[in-house]
Amino acid sequence: MSITISDIKQFVYCPRVIYYNYVEPVPRKTTFKMEYARSQHYELNQKEKRRKLRRYDLLEGKRFYGVTVSSETLNLSGKVDILIDTENKTGQRYFPIECKDTDQKIHKNILFQLSAYAMCIEEMTKTPVKKGFIYIIPEQKAYPIMITDAQKQYIRKMVSMIKKIIDDEHYSEPRSKKRCRDCEFKRYCNDCDLPNFQTIKERNMTLIKELFGK
Repeated sequence: MSITISDIKQFVYCPRVIYYNYVEPVPRKTTFKMEYARSQHYELNQKEKRRKLRRYDLLEGKRFYGVTVSSETLNLSGKVDILIDTENKTGQRYFPIECKDTDQKIHKNILFQLSAYAMCIEEMTKTPVKKGFIYIIPEQKAYPIMITDAQKQYIRKMVSMIKKIIDDEHYSEPRSKKRCRDCEFKRYCNDCDLPNFQTIKERNMTLIKELFGK
């Protein structure tokens, strides 16, 4: 089964998002925040075309926007915001860039999203991708991010976990109660009404130990 790189980002935020997207699909509304993010990405792309690559510590290269990347090995696909092709014959040639409209710190879900793009690009181009960038729109600043083998291994485990949730119709625990306040799915979660919640919780822990070796 094919999943998206956005699923990895959502899984890190809360695995129940996967459940409500695939196992028990529910209506979703386009929020003001989502529409605003789209407009910010469009505006950024227009400005980006006129800028040089100095902010990425690169001398030259071609920029491509909204590039679809995929991995047949992981049955994974996604669309990277910006992909720079330096056309280098040695060293790293392709650099993925993920753009975020946030005034907060760079969270793990964004880091893993960038790493997943790198893994897809590596498989598609047969070239190493050890570095990418996360561009914070309000700061107009690009942060270099190193792509490690540990991150890649963790992504493989997350892909397995996501597919397990879908195949087994696995209703996971929420990642953090604090995140429930701003979650678009919060009106569908009602743990207090689940008579077998303890059984579900025990099954969750068993599954996590099997996949992550904890």
